Amino acid sequence: MMKNLLALFLFVYSISFAQKSQIESKVTFSDNRTVDAKIPFITNLFDSNQIDEITISDRKVKILENGQTIKYQPSEIQKIEFVDLKGKPRVFIYFPLESTKTLVELVYDGRKIKWLKAYRRHGYDGSTLTSDVLYKGDIRQPLSLFVNNRKKLKELTADKPELEPLIENINYNRLKEQDLIDLLKRYDE
Repeated sequence: MMKNLLALFLFVYSISFAQKSQIESKVTFSDNRTVDAKIPFITNLFDSNQIDEITISDRKVKILENGQTIKYQPSEIQKIEFVDLKGKPRVFIYFPLESTKTLVELVYDGRKIKWLKAYRRHGYDGSTLTSDVLYKGDIRQPLSLFVNNRKKLKELTADKPELEPLIENINYNRLKEQDLIDLLKRYDE
């Protein structure tokens, strides 16, 4: 019974990301060469505007250049910029301090602080795992369920104590990107 349920789950999950969509992207390579290309993204069967970020943050990045699919190592790419199917601008960069094997999403790039999002495939069920990390200079601060995010954000922004009420008002259990981006923008002012 359990094997049948697991097989059904894996089948439904695999067909839910069986659709593909090509997104116009601007790719900047590590030698500063820039190419306008398409990236073939896997999209969700039930929500055709939802992309699977693992497509771009995989160990080999597939890019369609002049009708040909070319695979690149993440270290060969400096950044990839595109607008996803929901109209949201996205930037993925090679950031060796976080991952030498994949690209990571640059959610916020301020003068004092950066917010990166790394995507990984779960080894058991194939789902996408996300890890959020803040970088302030050499300080790396992960955001997760197992960390007191309020305390860590207060430590990172200790030079601006007026941000403490904003930090207290953010719901970290249902973190909205824009709430944290607004806080980080205020910190960079």
